[in-house]
Amino acid sequence: MTEIEKTLRVKLAAAHHIIHYQGWDDLLAAHLSVRIPGTNHLLITPHNTAFEMVRASSLVKTDLDGNIIGEGNVMPQATNIHASIYKNSTTIMSAMHTHSKNAVAVASLECGLRFFHQQSLRFYNDVAYHDFAGLALENEGEEMVESLGSKKILMLRNHGVLTTGKSIEDALYALYYLEESCDIQLRAMSTNTTIIEVSKENAQLTKKQ
Repeated sequence: MTEIEKTLRVKLAAAHHIIHYQGWDDLLAAHLSVRIPGTNHLLITPHNTAFEMVRASSLVKTDLDGNIIGEGNVMPQATNIHASIYKNSTTIMSAMHTHSKNAVAVASLECGLRFFHQQSLRFYNDVAYHDFAGLALENEGEEMVESLGSKKILMLRNHGVLTTGKSIEDALYALYYLEESCDIQLRAMSTNTTIIEVSKENAQLTKKQ
């Protein structure tokens, strides 16, 4: 095992614990991954393991076809989604898929994520949507990649969210602020009063900044 892989294992395990601490995990259903640079291998959440129980040593290594290298098992949906992402992108190095309450609620709204507050504007013009089609057991990973395109965030209708990044930290940063954005949106909408919108010009400026 290379020093890079050892470091990535520690960071990805820590990300599982952060997500559990924040309450964004979903028993055994969510999954995170990272690509090992310079290889066609990835590290991913072990099957049937709660996030608070994930350790650096328990993360499973697979190739991009889902073949396990070493020991462990992976949820079929997780392999389908994450392997498809890395097959189709050389810049994405980490991906995180969750089913948190706020994110599922916003992903299920016809309007999706709205851009009326500063927290959300970091995602302006960088959010894609994917319609629900059951569990990702077959080729939905490829379809998700097609829906994601060149954007970093994928709102999975009636399902959850997927964040991507150039590193574990980058993908986790995006997940944190996406959760904040969904929470703020639901709180604002629950007041049933007029929401002050941000102009397109200011949204574009803030995103650039």
